[in-house]
Amino acid sequence: MATRMMERNNIVDGFVQVGEGADDTRMALNEARKQIGEEAWKHGASPESKQVAREVLKARGVRYEEKLTGKLVDVAVAQTHPNGETRNKLRVTLEDGRGDKTILSADLASEFAQRLLAKLDPAIPDHAGKEVTIGGFASMVERDGKTYANHVATLKGADGQEITANPAHNVKATEQVKALQQPMLDAGMTDRKVLNQLADSTREKYYLEVAESLSGRMKALGLPSEAPQKYPALEMGAKDREGVWHNLSLHEKDGELVGTLQRRNKETGKREKEPLQFQSGELGGMQAEAEFPDGKTILVALSRSEPSEHRGAELQAQLYVRGQDLDGKATLEPIHDRPRQVRMNEPLAAIGANSREARLIQERFGVGAKALEPHRAPEVARRAPEPGKQKEMAR
Repeated sequence: MATRMMERNNIVDGFVQVGEGADDTRMALNEARKQIGEEAWKHGASPESKQVAREVLKARGVRYEEKLTGKLVDVAVAQTHPNGETRNKLRVTLEDGRGDKTILSADLASEFAQRLLAKLDPAIPDHAGKEVTIGGFASMVERDGKTYANHVATLKGADGQEITANPAHNVKATEQVKALQQPMLDAGMTDRKVLNQLADSTREKYYLEVAESLSGRMKALGLPSEAPQKYPALEMGAKDREGVWHNLSLHEKDGELVGTLQRRNKETGKREKEPLQFQSGELGGMQAEAEFPDGKTILVALSRSEPSEHRGAELQAQLYVRGQDLDGKATLEPIHDRPRQVRMNEPLAAIGANSREARLIQERFGVGAKALEPHRAPEVARRAPEPGKQKEMAR
C-alpha cells in the first residue's frame, strides 16, 4: 500500500505533494517563487501568480491536483515543529479501492482547513467510509480598494452533491473572538495587528477542538483501512512450459500503466511478485520487465489484437524471456503458447467504463471497455420437460 501526503497550495490554487518523496515539488515551487517575486508570493493568491506557478510545475513535470477523491477513513490532528515553531495540522485520510492512501494535511490556522472542518462535521457518519471528493478554490474579493482571496473548501459525496457546512461553527468561533476582543476594544486598543493575531489564535483553538472531536467520532466508527484482498485491476494468467503459473495484474497510476507479475518459485514454493512499469517498447504496444530473485527476467508485452468478423479488438499479453541464438544475437522466446486476453476482474468490472484503467486502455490501445469485461460462460438453456413427464411432476 502506498501513502502520499498532499497539501493545498494557495498560490497554485491546487493540491501538491509534500513530505517524503516531494523534492521535485519543493524545487519547482522555489523556482516559481523566484519568478513570481517575494512580495507577490507573500501577498498570496492571484490569477497571475497561479498561472506562473502552474506553468513552472508543468515544465518540471510536477503534478498538482484540483481535487482529491477516496473513501473517507480518518480525520486526525497532528503537530509539526518547523524552525522550533509548533503548528497544529488537520490530517484527512482518503483511501482508494486498492488500499493506497492520500493524506490531506492543512494548517488548522488556515481558512481552508476551518471551512473544510465545517463540512466534515455533517459528513460524519453518513459519508464516513464512503467516497468523497475534497476540492477548493480561491475566491477573489475587493475590500477597501484592495483585492483579497477567500480560500474556499469543497466537499462532495459519492453522488457528486456538495455537503453543506454546519454554519454553527463560524458563529461560535466569531462569538469567541468578540468575547476576547471586546474588553481590549473597550480599553481603547486600536492596534489592528494585535487584534487580528488574537482573532486568528482564537479561531485556531476553536477549530482544533472541532478537529479533535471529529477524530474521536471517526475512530468510534471503527472503519477498516486495510486493503481489500482483491482490488480493482486488469488481470491475465498464463502457465509456462514448465507448468508454472504467472499472474499479471495491471492498474493505472498517475496517468501511467503499472502493475505486478507474480509466480510461485518451483524450488522454494514461495510466491514472488515483481513490479512493472509499462512504456512503449521494441515490440510495439507497451512493455515492462520483471526481474525475479533468481535472476530470471521476464518481458511482459501488451498489444491490441487484430479484430475479426466475429470479434472486436482485444487487449492481449505475451510473456517472454531473453536469450541468445547460436550467433550470439539477442532473442525473445515466449514462455507460453499464445497471447492471452487481458480482462477486468470483478471489482474493476463493477466500475466499468468509468474506471481509470478502461479510459487508459482505450486511449493507448483503442480497446473499449466491453472487450475488457470478465469472461462469463454462456447460460445453458434448460430443456423443457416432455409433456408426459410434466404431468407426472404436477401430480
